[in-house]
Amino acid sequence: KVDFKKKFNADVQIYAPYVYDATMVMVDAMVKAGSADPKVYLPALAKTSGYKGVTGTIAFDDKGDIKNGALTLFTYKADKREQIAVVR
Repeated sequence: KVDFKKKFNADVQIYAPYVYDATMVMVDAMVKAGSADPKVYLPALAKTSGYKGVTGTIAFDDKGDIKNGALTLFTYKADKREQIAVVR
């Protein structure tokens, strides 16, 4: 495991892992389709199931929504962040 901060002298940005996974899922679909043309690779992207990303396993339902997506809700009290809930 590479220490990101040590290697790049920067903290990991909060959404960077999700952007990385989104990009890599698209690249994977392009490779499987053998094309960077959206008309060709989008059907392969829609079939994504079981892709092992850095944020977890990625798959889409028949509407194109991510399966098992989660939204974490936070609040701040006295300048301290507290988790309220995780909604799936």
